[in-house]
Amino acid sequence: MGYPDFVCMGFQKCGTTTLYQLLKQHPQVALCRDVKEPMYYRVPCWSIMGKRFYRWRYFGHIEEDDTRLLGEVNAGLTYGGCARKIKRDFAMGTKMIFMMRNPVDRSYSAYRYFLARGFLPASVLHYDKVHGHAEGFDHYVHSILDHDRRRSQIMKKRLKYLVLSQSNYAACIGEYLDTFDLHNMKFVVFEKFIQDEHAACREIYDFLGIGDVDDIDYHVKSNEGAECAISWRRAKQFWLVKGGNYCLYDLCYAMRWMPGFYRKFRRYYRDVRRKTLLRDTDKSKVLPQTREYLMKYFDADIRKLESLTGLDLQSVWK
Repeated sequence: MGYPDFVCMGFQKCGTTTLYQLLKQHPQVALCRDVKEPMYYRVPCWSIMGKRFYRWRYFGHIEEDDTRLLGEVNAGLTYGGCARKIKRDFAMGTKMIFMMRNPVDRSYSAYRYFLARGFLPASVLHYDKVHGHAEGFDHYVHSILDHDRRRSQIMKKRLKYLVLSQSNYAACIGEYLDTFDLHNMKFVVFEKFIQDEHAACREIYDFLGIGDVDDIDYHVKSNEGAECAISWRRAKQFWLVKGGNYCLYDLCYAMRWMPGFYRKFRRYYRDVRRKTLLRDTDKSKVLPQTREYLMKYFDADIRKLESLTGLDLQSVWK
């Protein structure tokens, strides 16, 4: 008791939040306490808290005789270094779910999401505000892939190049294959998942060994992230405050130990968010030339992923 029976490993902007909302409704599943994406394995310094902290913080609400499956949904467990720690602590029989999306669309969605939250350089935001998301994304992609040193660092410095690194699915999944059995991995294609969430979830339930239930709301839409930043300085402010919020509610469990203080901080957090993020009115799509350029970059990884999963991804993502 205390470590999950299954983990949804990612990837970001591929529907993991929606899956979390659906699994949370299932009576045979128990997810992490109060946290969708625990930072324990994602933030290097947090693991010094020890295994007992992990078990208590995220699954301490589970009684010994509870027969539900324990699960963690965490789109950041394919960051650099996470695989090494997961392989050290998790049982070999842990089931893993990977949600994947057309890598160009995932990258574009991630670009817009992180741009609004101060993760990308100021120069990227300034260019985007002048030229729009489509041109800004094209400029950002070329600034990395046309630069030999930056291109070679994408998978070495994944947080810095998060927009592109998390779209190299096969490379990230491959880090787990020397410890975890491929038969204990479920690969979910986002484009098929959103077409029929119930049918996709039935396959996931079968994989987990639990039954289908009638009273789950399958019309969930979560974490669409249609926001833009007022300015880079404001976006950076929100990024810092959001980090503080993660620390308080995840690591410190402040809502239990310091409820009054945490309520005040949450009001401050919401106020900063309101003053920092605006509704994004730019509905532009990825430019055709950008899509073609990126698909050439991702081609080798997609082919490796097809060989790994047995899925025909070229026809879905063409």
